[in-house]
Amino acid sequence: MERRQCILCGVSSEKTEATFHRFPSDKKKQEEWCTILSIDINNLPLHAFICANHFHKSDLIEGKRTQLKHSAVPSVEPLRQTDGSSDEENEINLA
Repeated sequence: MERRQCILCGVSSEKTEATFHRFPSDKKKQEEWCTILSIDINNLPLHAFICANHFHKSDLIEGKRTQLKHSAVPSVEPLRQTDGSSDEENEINLA
């Protein structure tokens, strides 16, 4: 499986069992997410992921593959890693 990293908190798929979800392909929904997360849509990487920690449990559809409900939007403040590294090391540069 490819290594994924959360664009918000920087956690990688190598260090967590949380699931990772792509930004919606629908432009309107993508803009909504970017607005909520204060991300400039023009600086959004092509393969941007958000870990499940940024969604309510009720937004997830559990199964063989955990999926997001169509109505899901990121609603949890970005989390900081607690691995002992400094905040500067954990910041993701979107520019």
